Amino acid sequence: MVLPLLSALPASRAGAEGTSLPAAVAGLEIELIAHATEDLDKVLAAAKNILPPGAGERVKFKVKEYKGHYGNPIRLLKARVRDRELARAIFEHIIARLPEGDREELLGGLKRRLSGGALYLRLDKQWASLGQIRLCAADPIWVRVRFSSSRAEDIRAACEGAGQGP
Repeated sequence: MVLPLLSALPASRAGAEGTSLPAAVAGLEIELIAHATEDLDKVLAAAKNILPPGAGERVKFKVKEYKGHYGNPIRLLKARVRDRELARAIFEHIIARLPEGDREELLGGLKRRLSGGALYLRLDKQWASLGQIRLCAADPIWVRVRFSSSRAEDIRAACEGAGQGP
């Protein structure tokens, strides 16, 4: 499913009825770890599965190699999206594809996930490898969404309106 991007309006003014959104998406970062026991290509595919169709070619992941406590290789995959329209499309896609229970959990514990105008999400890497988006706590895909406002009410409104369409 392709979500409407409301491209005729600037991101700061693209609201559900053409009104201004209290908090526009200003950027987005994605990070995840590929452990020694995981296939790097499969981990990268899981990360790209959280993106809207066509965005995988535009989001570039950098890989850094580290060594664990016991000398095991650990690879950190990172992507930074500075294009506001692309970041907004990814944010809306993630929120729209969350199961209802996860969306309720996100909104219910929103203040815990906010810091300095950014929303921190932990998405399940295993479910992402199957093409589904779910929240989790262990071995996640970390997503940091930066907003134009740091007010919790504004970010809540952006989350509630994400993926709703025009």
